[in-house]
Amino acid sequence: MQKVSIDDVQPGMVLATDLLQGGRMLLPAGSVLTNKNLSVFKNQGVESLMVTASDAAEPDEESIDKAFIYARDYFMFINHDDPVVMQLFDVAVYKTATKIMEGWRLPTPDEQHLTALDEMRDLFFRDEGTIEDIVDAELKVASFPDIFFKVKQAVEDQKSSAEQVAEVVGLDVGLSTQLLKLVNSPLYGFPSEINNLVRAVALIGGKELCTLALGLSTIGYFKDIPPELIDMRSFWMHSLTCGVFSKVIAEKVEGVNPEMMFTAGLLHDVGRLILFKKMPYSAVQTMLFARENFIPLVEAEDMTLGFNHEAVARCMLEKWNFPPLLTEIISSHHAPGKSTRQKEAGILQVADNLALAVGIAEGGMYVLPGVDEEIWEILGIDAEFLSDVVKKYDYQIKELFNNFFS
Repeated sequence: MQKVSIDDVQPGMVLATDLLQGGRMLLPAGSVLTNKNLSVFKNQGVESLMVTASDAAEPDEESIDKAFIYARDYFMFINHDDPVVMQLFDVAVYKTATKIMEGWRLPTPDEQHLTALDEMRDLFFRDEGTIEDIVDAELKVASFPDIFFKVKQAVEDQKSSAEQVAEVVGLDVGLSTQLLKLVNSPLYGFPSEINNLVRAVALIGGKELCTLALGLSTIGYFKDIPPELIDMRSFWMHSLTCGVFSKVIAEKVEGVNPEMMFTAGLLHDVGRLILFKKMPYSAVQTMLFARENFIPLVEAEDMTLGFNHEAVARCMLEKWNFPPLLTEIISSHHAPGKSTRQKEAGILQVADNLALAVGIAEGGMYVLPGVDEEIWEILGIDAEFLSDVVKKYDYQIKELFNNFFS
């Protein structure tokens, strides 16, 4: 990021921070600057802009070669003949090579392996219990905050006005603050600041805002996962990245609600968190098995546990009385072709793989599970679009993460 005089800014540069004037947003961070933008800014007296560094060195051949060798293991189960899949691979290689140029050291095999903790105790051994046993055991010792159920009721009430929805969401100060941060982020790009929930409801929609609130309120439920089991920062970074990519892709697909897809992306791996709470030893052993054998985590779960986190999520969300559509999408994103909501589950599958590809440059540990071939045709996604999504939202995701998880 660098400060550049308005006279030296060139069309095509990317705005690194929100451009504000008198409390009014002129342009959100992440926007690609145009000649028209620059003309308007000069007329309004803007003297300089913060833009992403344009003089950063491109990865050299040696860094690209190292990144290629490092990234290819993560794509073992991917159809290499598919041009869109290869775009995912190119994204992973480029981002990894860039990190290497910045001084990032590739993890050694020993550093990538997890360490099993012998003192862990599971609820039961394999074949001695069921998914429902896991979920019921969790429900006996934990409960959702009241705000979750109040927001859920507002989602289901078709007669709720903007003021009523805002009043319900506003009962939780932390939740309402997070929602306003999200609405005012570059992810939405509204021209002026949204400073109250009533206006947010009017612009986004009551049901849509409540769907976002459901996702954000659910995060707080999983704050007690022991840090020795999983790096929760990495977990939520992947989840948030998946949520952002899901929303952006959904905006290009007819008949899909982007806010619902953001929430689905944010919560797509909640089944894994239930496993960490009730089957910690087995969950860690599964991660070890996936990493050491370079197979997708969901397949490692099926092989070691006899079920996977999708099935756990479905059981849990149903018992929480989560909105059925969200439950269906979240619990079928690894097999969208079998879902009653193929389009939405397919978006989530693509977003998950894209988020995993991006995460390789951050030391990601798991092989990409891949995308059902028919999903590409259903969604009509091309390679160039996926690359643009990564370039446009990479910076914004980091800003969102700092707002929500700092």
